[in-house]
Amino acid sequence: MAISSTSKSNAEKMANELAHSLEATMGRLQNIWDEIGIMEEQRKDRRKVVLHHLQALLEEMVAEEENLRTRLLQSVEDCGKELLKISKELHVPVYEPEEGLTILTLEKELRIRVDTLSKEKHDRMKQLGSLQEKEQQLCDTLCTTPFYIAPDTVPSNDQLAKLRQHISTLQTEKNTRQEVFLETKRKIITFLDDLDLTPNSSFERDVVCEDEESFVLSSDNMATLKTLCAELEKKQNDLIALASDLRIQVTTLWDRLMVEQSEREAFNRGNQGFKPRVLKALREEIERCRELKLQNIRRYVEGLRAEITQFWNKCYFSQEQRNQFTEFFSDDFTEDLLEVHDQQVASLKQYYDNNRDILKFVEKWEDLWKKMLEFERRANDPSRYNNRGGGLLQEEKERKKVHKLLPKVEEEVSRAIKEYEQKTGQPFLVDGCPFLDYVTAQWNKHNEEKEQEKHRRHVAKAKQLEEEQKNGSRPATTPKRRFLTTPTKTPTKRKMDGTFGPSPSPAKKTPMHHSSVMFASPLHRPPRSCKTVVLQKTPKTPGNRLPKQNRPPLPGSGLRKALAERNTPDRSHAGFSTSTMSGASSGTNTSLMSCGTYSEFSRELRTDCRSSVINSTRSPDEEVVHL
Repeated sequence: MAISSTSKSNAEKMANELAHSLEATMGRLQNIWDEIGIMEEQRKDRRKVVLHHLQALLEEMVAEEENLRTRLLQSVEDCGKELLKISKELHVPVYEPEEGLTILTLEKELRIRVDTLSKEKHDRMKQLGSLQEKEQQLCDTLCTTPFYIAPDTVPSNDQLAKLRQHISTLQTEKNTRQEVFLETKRKIITFLDDLDLTPNSSFERDVVCEDEESFVLSSDNMATLKTLCAELEKKQNDLIALASDLRIQVTTLWDRLMVEQSEREAFNRGNQGFKPRVLKALREEIERCRELKLQNIRRYVEGLRAEITQFWNKCYFSQEQRNQFTEFFSDDFTEDLLEVHDQQVASLKQYYDNNRDILKFVEKWEDLWKKMLEFERRANDPSRYNNRGGGLLQEEKERKKVHKLLPKVEEEVSRAIKEYEQKTGQPFLVDGCPFLDYVTAQWNKHNEEKEQEKHRRHVAKAKQLEEEQKNGSRPATTPKRRFLTTPTKTPTKRKMDGTFGPSPSPAKKTPMHHSSVMFASPLHRPPRSCKTVVLQKTPKTPGNRLPKQNRPPLPGSGLRKALAERNTPDRSHAGFSTSTMSGASSGTNTSLMSCGTYSEFSRELRTDCRSSVINSTRSPDEEVVHL
């Protein structure tokens, strides 16, 4: 190894210092020896001893330094081997020291690397032990295989990450299975209670009786648990169906035997559910009712006939189809007749069940058809316009909805019937005919009824017109009076005996309504003794129109003329015109203006036109004239 100049200089300096120190020390020893008087021979020996001690010390120091060098080199070798081993175990790159490092620096670097990797190895092994402990618990609970890591090896970071993921998956699976187990256990306990059963097998006892945490959530146990729950549920459903069937039989027998409702309720209160005890009671009740059935054949057959009629109606059987079951009309109530009726009910029930969907469609069409007829009936009802609250609008919406749905339902029924006929090869009849023929017949019947109703209205109207022309129209409603000025006296009404008197005062004043006929306002108020005359309009119908030159004067024309003359400023004209006033229905003229004074006119008017005074309801075709 080359010695640097600095080291050489330091060595020379040190040698000079040692020589100077040795020289001084030897001088002091010489002085001491002089004072003591040691001989030269002895001084030589002593100088040799000093030299020997100095050489021994230097040799010892050199040996120690060489020993240190040896130990450092050994440490470097050992640390290198340990570092290489740990690096392989930890799957990390091997450390490569830099060139030119001294032995001491190299040893220190290697030792630090070894300590760091050793600590990391210890941490990994500690983590591995903790994770494997958790994993083993989960694997024991779930009966699964642990994540494999070779024994006596240091796991890599990737292996530790995979182990953690595996443990997380196991924990999630355990939680899921635990929830399923608890829910299934609850169901099993409920099923066992409902079925009056107790746990028989060891597995059932483990599920029901043991602690929840002790149950092994293995795949096999979970599958067995699921199978057990399904079996118990099937048993329960079977018992529910059996109980329902028995109750239907009991109810049918009760209906046919006409059992009192109180007796039924008493039995049902004590036999709820589907436990074996209840099933036994239902079977016993069926046997009892069958015995009563044989004892009450007539009443039972009548119940069967009522049920048969219901099925006929539901299945839309025609009268001809119903008449084919001749035993329905038999009065010979025997067990054979009872058996035939039972068979007929079973046959009809099966037919209804097999064609339930089609019959439901037909029933829906029937409901819509009835709604449509009802809407048309309401449309002809005048009272429907007395509407408050938007009833007419809602009715119109429903009517449009019905008209929109009716053809769609017809298509659905036709499509379902077509599929049925293609599948069975048999026709499906509604009221003894194909469905479309049945619909056509309903429309034809409806149109015929509309024509008949229209004809009846025409006949009634013609008869009414004939009666009015013959006897005069009878007022139907009382049109409200119209005054051009506010009356100062309460109008009079005719009493039951034909006399006139003041009308009762109303509780409160109401605004006056005006009629559709108006006359010119007179200059003076008519006398209070003047009565109200009702003039009827001649109905404008093609049958009672006359040629223009032969028509009678319009109703009230003479009276208008008389009033006009009465109210002219020329008071010298005291008499009335001899104009006539025509009767509305008979066409005859009554001379009301033959009197010369107004008082004579009013008396004549009261005598001849008393039937036209407003004391009851009047028709809308009447004119009101105040005299």
